[in-house]
Amino acid sequence: MQNTKFFSKFIVIGVLLLAIMSFNWDRIELEGRAFAITIGIDAAEGDEAFEVSMSIADVAAMEGQGNSDDAATLRIACGESLARAMGQIDAKISGKVYYGHTKAVVLGESVLADENLLREVVDTLSRKNDINIKCIVMATDASAKDILEAKPQEQSLLGLYLSGFYNNNNANTAASVVKLDLEGLVTSLQNDHSAVIPKITLDGEGEEAEVTISGVAIVRDFTLADYIPEDDMAGFLWLMENSAGAQIAIDEGDGHITFLVQKSKVRLGFEEAGGQLHCTARLHAEGSIEGARFMDDYFFDYQTMQKLQEEFAQKIRDEIEEVFGIFQHDFGVDGFGLKELMRKKYPRLYEVYGTDWRNTFENMVLVADVDVLIRNTGSIK
Repeated sequence: MQNTKFFSKFIVIGVLLLAIMSFNWDRIELEGRAFAITIGIDAAEGDEAFEVSMSIADVAAMEGQGNSDDAATLRIACGESLARAMGQIDAKISGKVYYGHTKAVVLGESVLADENLLREVVDTLSRKNDINIKCIVMATDASAKDILEAKPQEQSLLGLYLSGFYNNNNANTAASVVKLDLEGLVTSLQNDHSAVIPKITLDGEGEEAEVTISGVAIVRDFTLADYIPEDDMAGFLWLMENSAGAQIAIDEGDGHITFLVQKSKVRLGFEEAGGQLHCTARLHAEGSIEGARFMDDYFFDYQTMQKLQEEFAQKIRDEIEEVFGIFQHDFGVDGFGLKELMRKKYPRLYEVYGTDWRNTFENMVLVADVDVLIRNTGSIK
């Protein structure tokens, strides 16, 4: 009898638990929250310090219950502090702003060029425990509000577009390689007072304007130093962990030959030589010939392959040295994470060279050792 009563109570408890679990708590949470997908931060005019633009997701539209073209609502507010400006957004909408799904933060040039404003941005965002620290950070030479007002053709929500762009283009362009999240921005500025931020800008005017990701913004001492165009960033991708998908072309006779990287590995390290600190970059890249302008009597024999491999390796080496020189001599900004690498893996050298890192980086000798292996020519000859 007691066993029967115990069993009955167990069944009742189980049914109650199932009922509680099946209740649509998530729906209540969704309806009570305003999801900030993209945040734009500019300097405000007049007595206020900040102007915040916020793209708020329309959950109903995203779930197919409304107009998908209106999947986001743009809200703009100003305040004497960044925290105050962000708080003003709450007063403009019915739900509570939620930052856990924020995909991107766009910093306008007016903020990047003002040391005090940029310091406040870093401090405020680092204190917000509910913000997504892995959201992408972009810089613009325009205003962040203008960027948020433009809609990419493929995706009405800018933050989702940027997230998809980086997920699908890990090494095809220099812009796609330079990726920075909020955690990385805060760490870089706190540790070195510098940062390399991917740049987003507008191509065109009015309703036809499209967002374009190209090049980077260089911040030094919490202030915008300058922008580096995409063409000058080609060597940056070779110093990343994996440059699969990258392409490189060389002139050959009256035509050109393109090498597609299918696999690569780079090993960055440090060593002392002749009383100087050397940064060694040993890169191995494998891939195939993706395209070659047809040339009569041109065969990919052993000697030709060796020659092409050496030429591709030399061009990669030149690109690495060029971009390293720009960061080293033009800006004095370590955009490659070398200080942290030395601290973690070369503690003895870090004790000697890590205390005055800016001087160390500006006087460092780069040694680029590159080898290329062509596995497939695609030739039918």
